[in-house]
Amino acid sequence: MNKRAFGLLQATNALSGVSNGVVMITVPWIVLELTGSAAKAGLLAALSSLPGIVVSPVVGGLIDRFGRRAVSIFSDVMSMLSVLMFLVVDAVADLTYLWILVIAVIGACFDPAGYTARKALIPNAATASGINIDSANGRHEGIFAIGWMAGPAIGSACINWSGPMLGFAVTAATFALASLAVLFMRVDDEHGKTVAHLEDGHEPFLTSLREGFDVLTKDKPLFALAIGFMFLSGLYMPIDTVIFPTYFESINDPTGLGILFAALAAGMVLGSFSYGWLAARYSTSMLLRLVMLVSTVSLLPLVFLPPTWLFAVLGFFAGLSWGPFNPLWNSIVQKRVAPEMQGRVYGLQMSLLYAAPPLGQLIVGASVDKFGLQPTFIVLMVIFGIVGFGFAATPALRKL
Repeated sequence: MNKRAFGLLQATNALSGVSNGVVMITVPWIVLELTGSAAKAGLLAALSSLPGIVVSPVVGGLIDRFGRRAVSIFSDVMSMLSVLMFLVVDAVADLTYLWILVIAVIGACFDPAGYTARKALIPNAATASGINIDSANGRHEGIFAIGWMAGPAIGSACINWSGPMLGFAVTAATFALASLAVLFMRVDDEHGKTVAHLEDGHEPFLTSLREGFDVLTKDKPLFALAIGFMFLSGLYMPIDTVIFPTYFESINDPTGLGILFAALAAGMVLGSFSYGWLAARYSTSMLLRLVMLVSTVSLLPLVFLPPTWLFAVLGFFAGLSWGPFNPLWNSIVQKRVAPEMQGRVYGLQMSLLYAAPPLGQLIVGASVDKFGLQPTFIVLMVIFGIVGFGFAATPALRKL
C-alpha cells in the first residue's frame, strides 16, 4: 500500500485549484482595465472555452493510451509555459488585447488535459492508498476547492500589491510544483491505458474515440446528465467570467471579487467533503435533484448585486449546495464505466461541458455593453432557474 499516492495527487490538485483561481481573477481584470468592455471580456472567455471542445475528447484517448500520470505532467508543464508567456510579452513588448487572447487560448488547450487526467487518477491513487472511492472523490473535489478558494484571494492580493503580472508569476510557480507532485507519485497506471494499446500499441485513435462516444451515448442516464450539465454550464460560466468581474471592476474592487470567489470555493469545500456522508444516506438520483434545486435557489438572490459581505454569504451557500456535484459525477462514471474507458468518457463529458459556455459568454458580454449589467443578469438567472428546475425533473436521472 502506497499512502503517499493519494496525498501527492491532492497536492497537485490543490495547486491546480490555486492556479485556476488566480487566473480567474487576473485575466478578466487585465482585459477590463485595458478595454473597459464587457463584450471583449466575454469574447476572451468564449475563445478560451473553445479549445476544450476539441481537446477534451482527444485527451481522453491519450490518457487511456499513454497513461494518466504522463498526461497530467505534460499538461502542467505546458500550462506553466503558457502563463510565462504573459510575463515575457509584457517584458519585451506591449501586452495588448490581441496578445492576451492568443496566450489565453494557447493556455486553454492544456487545462482540460490536466483536469481530466487528475480525475482519471483518483481510482488509482485511492486503491494504492486504501481509501474508499466515494470518500476519495469527495476529498479530491474538496481539496481542489480549497485551492480554488485560495487562488482568488491570492490573485486579488497580487493585483492590489503589484498588478496582474505578479499573479501570473505565482500561477507559473504553482503549475511547476503541481507537475513535480505527479512526477513523484507511484501508482499502478496500467488500466489507464487501453487493452489494445497494451497488447499491440497501435489501436486506431479514431476508433478509440468512437468507442468512448458509444459508451457515453448508450448509457442514457449518464448521457442525459452530461447534456443537462452542458446547458447549465453554458448559463453559469458567463456569470463567473463576465458578470462578476465586470461588476467588481466597475466599482474598482478586486478584493471584493476575490472574496466572492473565495466564498464560493469555501462552500464547495464543505459541500465536497460532505459527499461521502450524503452518498451513504441518499440515492444518487435524489442527491442529484437536491444539488440542482438548492444551488439554483441559492444563486437567484445575487441578481440584486448586494454589498460584498452579502455577496460572500450568498456565494458560500451557492458553493455549499453545488459542492457534492463533482464527486457525485466522478462516482457515477467510475461505477458505470469500465476503467479502461473512463479516460475517454471523462474527455467527452468535458468536451460537452466546454461546448455551451462560449455562446453564452459572447451574448452576455454584448448584452452587458448594450443593456447594462443588472438587466442582463436578471434575464440570465431567470433562464438558469427554468433550466435548473427542468433538469431536476428529468425522468432519466431516476435510473442513476
